[in-house]
Formats: sequence, structure tokens, C-alpha cells
Amino acid sequence: MDNLPVLVLVDSNVVVKNRIRKILSDQEITIYEAYNRWGLLKIMAENKYQVDLIITDVQIDTDSSLDGISLMKLVKSKSDTIPVVVLTSTSSSEVILKYLSEGVAEYILKPFEDSYLKEKILKYINSESLTEFTVIKFSLKNFLESEFYKAKKGGYPITLLKISFQLNTSDPTKQLNNEFYKYSKSVYEEIKSTLWDSDIYIQHGYHSHLGFFPFCDQENSKIISSKIIAKFEAFKLTDPKMQDYTLIQTFVTYPTDGDSVNQLLMALESRTEEIIDCQG
Repeated sequence: MDNLPVLVLVDSNVVVKNRIRKILSDQEITIYEAYNRWGLLKIMAENKYQVDLIITDVQIDTDSSLDGISLMKLVKSKSDTIPVVVLTSTSSSEVILKYLSEGVAEYILKPFEDSYLKEKILKYINSESLTEFTVIKFSLKNFLESEFYKAKKGGYPITLLKISFQLNTSDPTKQLNNEFYKYSKSVYEEIKSTLWDSDIYIQHGYHSHLGFFPFCDQENSKIISSKIIAKFEAFKLTDPKMQDYTLIQTFVTYPTDGDSVNQLLMALESRTEEIIDCQG
């Protein structure tokens, strides 16, 4: 029992925590619950900082001094190898990008499908199944700092991309039946298949992707954008429901849009998103 994976839940919502326990009831995982920063630190210390995954919300009502960002900074001050998954109903693009820049491993929106969340949790619990997240070591900012240093020294451009998929309708019936998660994995794999092996392209939750492209300037980013649009347009033909979705893309490029990682991430967060009309 001592060698079981360790998962820590930090969320004031009892219903969500019980649901996660139920989802993982067939797995051999030790699950702890922390209600504030002191409880989290105690659990981490008791486990000698050998924690496999922490799941938190953006807002942690039981401790006003501990929101999702401060929790991640607290965790990384003790161990920079523990992935933090944010599970929340906060869907603001600015908030999502802020969490990505701080090194969140995954940003998953509520409501979620049980099987989808279970797949994501087991990906982190079973570290041998990790792919590109192993390369990034759960810290986007650390990864980008390393790549930025190489780009600056080598004198070549790099581009960051964020895309998301927006339900483009005011029909409340369709909004309640948002089923994009059913297509998210296929859409991600289709888009990723169009990119070079040297590119890093990651799915963050079912609704957004993040890309890193070395040796890519503004002109080349337009080519990438066109390829992504064409692939998504082709995918829409597979199911009529996909016609309700809009593809949103935001690119920033070094050195045009910033001379440091922080400047690039700020530009990515503040830039008005380019909405690509995918209504056919």
C-alpha cells in the first residue's frame, strides 16, 4: 500500500471531490483532501514530497489566501515535478493563459465527462504514459525559458500559438448540449498530424491547444494558421454538429512581439484573439 500513487484534492466542492473518488474507485490510488495551504503542506511533507498529482479549483473558498495560482507557486517551491491540474468552471481566456504561463499541467472545465477526467488523471498518475508533458516537465514557463535562450543565442525566430474552439451560437439548447469533448481528441490529433516533428503541440483540456514552433517567423505562422483552418474545416464535414463551432487562433512571435518569455506570454494573453469564421 505504501507504494500507491498519491493524489491530493484541493477543492471546497464536496460533490466534485466525491465524484472524483467515485471515478477512481476501481484504481489503487491514495487520495488525500486538503482544505488550506497548511493542510496541503502537511500532506506533501508526510509523503516526503512524493506526490503524483494535485487537483485544484481556481477559487478555493476555504482559504481566501490560497487561490489556484498561489497554490501552484507553493507546490513548485517545494517540488517542481508535481503536476497541478486545474478543474474549474472559470473559462476566461485571460485566466487560462495566466495559468498556462505559471506552469499548470492541465486546465479542465466543468462540467466534465467522467471518462475524460479519468483518462487525464491516469495520464499523470502513470508517468510512463506521458509524452510531450514529460519533455516540458509540467512547467511551460521553464520550457520556454530554455527554448528562448537557444533561439536568442542562435538568432532564429520562435512562435507561440493558442487555439480554442468556441460554441458559436446563442441557442440555449445547444449551449446546454455542448459535446465538443466527444471530438476533442480527434480534432487535436488531426491538427497535430499537419505539423513538423520538431513542433510542440499540446492539448490543454478539451477546448484549447497550445503550440510552440522553433524557426517560425510571422510569415510561417500564417502558413501554419492556414493549415490548421483547412484541417478543421475538413473535420467539420464529419459531423453536422461541428458546424456550430468557431476556431480561435492567437499567435505571438519572437523577436517581433517580445524580447523575453514574459513579454511573449503577456502578448499572448493581451492580444485580441483572431476569430476564424468556421461556419462554412
